[in-house]
Amino acid sequence: MPRQPIPLTAVEPDVYLSRWRIFETDDGLKRLVGYDSVDHGHVSSALVTFNPKTMHVQSSDGLTYRLLGEPGNFWDVIDTWDIWFHTITRGQGGAVKDVTEQMLAKSVGDDDA
Repeated sequence: MPRQPIPLTAVEPDVYLSRWRIFETDDGLKRLVGYDSVDHGHVSSALVTFNPKTMHVQSSDGLTYRLLGEPGNFWDVIDTWDIWFHTITRGQGGAVKDVTEQMLAKSVGDDDA
């Protein structure tokens, strides 16, 4: 059972991500993809909260992420997503859209993923 969301302002991040993007799958779940502090590709579990002001995100597995810098649009980030998505869907795919800019444009008072 996933842990309950906690206020993101009082949380020390578990994972720092750079060169990040947010993707939404056809089941409506949003996930982060990016590179962690040791430069390994990382895909989060489903997002629970996203605060565009503090750039803190909490995922359904209880991890807290701190997004560093601007979103990335690098081939390696897309490659990390493609490999993960192909594995998780067992090659069956599905609809995916990049919602990074949409999430960043959300009002600061609305921090729900």
